[in-house]
Amino acid sequence: MNKKGLLIYNEERALINKGFINWFLEEAEKLNIELKFILKEDLSYGVIKNELFLYHKGAELRKPDFVVLRNNDPILSKQLENIGIKVFNSAFISEISNHKGRTHQFLANKGIPMLDTLFVVRDEFNPNSIPFSYPVVVKEVSGRGGNEVYKASSKLEVAELLKRVKARELIIQQMGDVPGRDVRVFVVGGEIIAAILRYCDNDFRANYSLGGNAKLYELSDTEKATVKKVIAEFTDDDLGFIGIDFLFAKDGSFIFNEIEDVAGSRTLYANSNINIVRLYLEHILRKIS
Repeated sequence: MNKKGLLIYNEERALINKGFINWFLEEAEKLNIELKFILKEDLSYGVIKNELFLYHKGAELRKPDFVVLRNNDPILSKQLENIGIKVFNSAFISEISNHKGRTHQFLANKGIPMLDTLFVVRDEFNPNSIPFSYPVVVKEVSGRGGNEVYKASSKLEVAELLKRVKARELIIQQMGDVPGRDVRVFVVGGEIIAAILRYCDNDFRANYSLGGNAKLYELSDTEKATVKKVIAEFTDDDLGFIGIDFLFAKDGSFIFNEIEDVAGSRTLYANSNINIVRLYLEHILRKIS
């Protein structure tokens, strides 16, 4: 019997990712998966009469074998899991990776190199309490794609940023040793698939979506070992398809930066022949069989 799955995006992200959605649907058909694309805006979920519920366009949603949730939405992920649906990525990955503070808190004390990081609640924070030197990088905890990331060179600039940003929760980090360069490592089911070097000469952020450049990057054995330290902190059930981003230290070694739950793969598609969607769907089939 064919497996049945749902692919969920919100409307805004669906418009941006039409090609990726079609790629998912085409590869699913080749693998005899009945995959249906739906918009998050057509879902309603919560509690009715003391029971969790999930409706699609006002009617109870028939449970699929799995859901690929391409939204940064830990609450929806947990709702799906709690009513017995296997979700990729897991609700735990969604909760940890979509909050930069939680990500660093979770991976600290585990031998993983990372930048000095301050957890901040905007309206309960005094810039005088920053315990490291300038310049610093201020990040909204749920920002992605290099957006909601700001550079500050003084306490005054930090104070001005805190007045402008909308997010209540932030992290503040020391500027990395090598601004404008990072590596995204693509991981499916706990296995390293490929890595992409992203670089920009005109910005401290290297994100491709912000005008940076990208090319395939061959990981050294030492770099692979650092990546695997991060992967090892999650169970096999947690990991579907993620991107793990690393900065460079002065000596060229990796410094952990963040985990992307809804990992974009434009750079991988543009620089390789790797069919990341097929690899992801094959992993899903193995996990639900």
